[in-house]
Amino acid sequence: MDSPTYDPTTHLNKIFSSPDTLNELPQLLNHVSQYKRQLTEEINISTAKYERVDLSEDISHLATSIGEIKRDSSMTKQSISQMTGSIQRLDCTKKNLVASMTLLKRLQMLVNVNNTLSSILPSHDYKEIYQLLGVLKELLQFFQPYKSIDEINQINLMVVHTQNKLIDDIFMDFEEYKNKDEEQLLFGARILELIDVKYKDKLLAWFYNLQLQDLQEIFSGEAGSLDNLNRRFIYFKNILKQVQQYKIFPWDISNAITQEFCQITRQDISKLLYNSKIESKTLLDNLTKTLEFEKSLGLHNEISLVFEPYLSIWVHEQDKYLNSKMLEFSAVPQLPPDVPNIAVSSTELFKIFNRLLSHITKLTNGDTIVDLARVFNKYLLEYNRRILAPILSTDDFGAESLKYFTMLLNTGDYIINNIEELADKIQKTTTHTIAPFNTDAFYQLINKSISSLLLKMSIDYKPCWREFFNLDWGQLDSVNDISSYMNDLKSKTAENLRVILPLIIRDSYVRNFNDKLVEMLVTTIANNLKFVKPMTATSVEQILMDVSSLKEDALRFPLFSVKDVSKSYQNFVNHQFGDLQSLLKLLMVPSIPVENLIESYFALIGDKSVSNFVKVLKLKGVDKAQHHKYVDNFKLQLSVDDGSVTSCLLLQNLEEEEEASRAATPDVKLNEKFDVSKINENFKNFGKFFRKDIGNESS
Repeated sequence: MDSPTYDPTTHLNKIFSSPDTLNELPQLLNHVSQYKRQLTEEINISTAKYERVDLSEDISHLATSIGEIKRDSSMTKQSISQMTGSIQRLDCTKKNLVASMTLLKRLQMLVNVNNTLSSILPSHDYKEIYQLLGVLKELLQFFQPYKSIDEINQINLMVVHTQNKLIDDIFMDFEEYKNKDEEQLLFGARILELIDVKYKDKLLAWFYNLQLQDLQEIFSGEAGSLDNLNRRFIYFKNILKQVQQYKIFPWDISNAITQEFCQITRQDISKLLYNSKIESKTLLDNLTKTLEFEKSLGLHNEISLVFEPYLSIWVHEQDKYLNSKMLEFSAVPQLPPDVPNIAVSSTELFKIFNRLLSHITKLTNGDTIVDLARVFNKYLLEYNRRILAPILSTDDFGAESLKYFTMLLNTGDYIINNIEELADKIQKTTTHTIAPFNTDAFYQLINKSISSLLLKMSIDYKPCWREFFNLDWGQLDSVNDISSYMNDLKSKTAENLRVILPLIIRDSYVRNFNDKLVEMLVTTIANNLKFVKPMTATSVEQILMDVSSLKEDALRFPLFSVKDVSKSYQNFVNHQFGDLQSLLKLLMVPSIPVENLIESYFALIGDKSVSNFVKVLKLKGVDKAQHHKYVDNFKLQLSVDDGSVTSCLLLQNLEEEEEASRAATPDVKLNEKFDVSKINENFKNFGKFFRKDIGNESS
């Protein structure tokens, strides 16, 4: 335990080597506690010794000793300085003497190197001159602090004169570079860079201009037209090949001369494009050639960028082309005998879009892509306005109309999905932000297509409801089997669903259509109850049986296109028909006593709207003069309740006006009962949520 590295874990493992040894744990704890108390007592005794010791006298004596040591050290330092003063002066003199000798030697070297350099200048031996000049530049750097001395300044002027003579000689030799030794010219170029970088830049600028001079002259006139752009590129490649063969520069000048060529060519092309009316084909051909040239040299939009502002010409032509396609689509009958599942013109339209996009993205990723996207968006809306929407305005509600409306529904879904894919593809091709495509029109198209299908079915139901109106409900003394009108209605429903549902591609829209159909049937039945005169318990019970039979069919509507019925759809149907069945059960309750009717109303309907309660009174045929009695009692019951107001949607949708003479079912109108604004105002979001789904909606 006394070790600083004591490990209690190891110690305890030794003590408790087996489970049996745990029985000794109390004894061990007692032993440890005693040992701890023993150690505490020993520590207290040891510390008590020092608590009574007075250290102030010792501290005072120590401070006095330190002061004496400091004084002795100072005196010793003074003595040593006096003894070595003469040695320090001699050392300083020595250092100054060495510096003077070094300065003189380097001055002599400077003069000698300059003289040597001057003597070999006529030989144009630039390799040796380069070495001497390097030494000269280093020596001159050493004498920079001494420029104010006349002699040094004089020597500096001599060196400058030598350098100027050297620069002139090198430039003269480069003017005849084809007849000169390449190695000597190579060192000559290095000499210019060593003297000053500006002379290097001057030399290269002269050389670039010399190489490109003929090119500028050749392609300045008619030969400089866009038709000869490829010739210009070929000519420059030959120049570049020759330049790369010259070994007269210590630097890689291929990229620099290429950049110079690109700048000249950009300026020339810009003038040509600005001053001429160019066709899009010529424009794209030259852009393609330019891109191929850039690719061959590893360039990135060095020249091709100049074409970008003029690609609007091509976009404008595509605008005209797409407009002509709209005319072609319009010329083709939009209601063909053999109705496709999706409008053929819509698939063709997206093929055109993808072809145009694929073509232009090979040439640019700039503003042209954004402009093309705007054109696509424009003609998507035009396609909907000029081709698809007119089909909805047809007055033909024959058997084939179901296929037409279903085709529009599927086409709208197809376009929405392809719009999303097209937008993603476009955005990946450019760094510019693409404005969102307008899909609202196609969600509306889908919704109106479903509404048109429901309208067609409501028209088919008219004979069924006519039979319903013509029944002598008062003579009905017992409940029979399902009424003939209901059998006809169910048969007509099944007949239409066999056509409609298998044609709808997206399961989510199958569900949406079925939901709307159920809502339409339930609401229509509820609204037609006002024509049951007189309304007896037997007639209502018969209708209740008919409704129950229709409900069983409604639960199986999805099976015309899917294998299984989702739990959520079953719950929806049960809720919709449940409200109707509750209303019918309420209509079987006697009007008197009043309290009994109101109690049944709350139990079956659960509605607290006074206006809805009045609608029930009208359906039951309660005299208007007695309505106030019922309403007062109804309000009294509400005051006893918690005061909250709820409303039954089915009663809320019942028509207010009395049309007792009406002989036909209320028509479903595109802009009324089953339009987006009423039944399915959130249809757009519904479609967005489900359009990627493949299977049925889960429960």
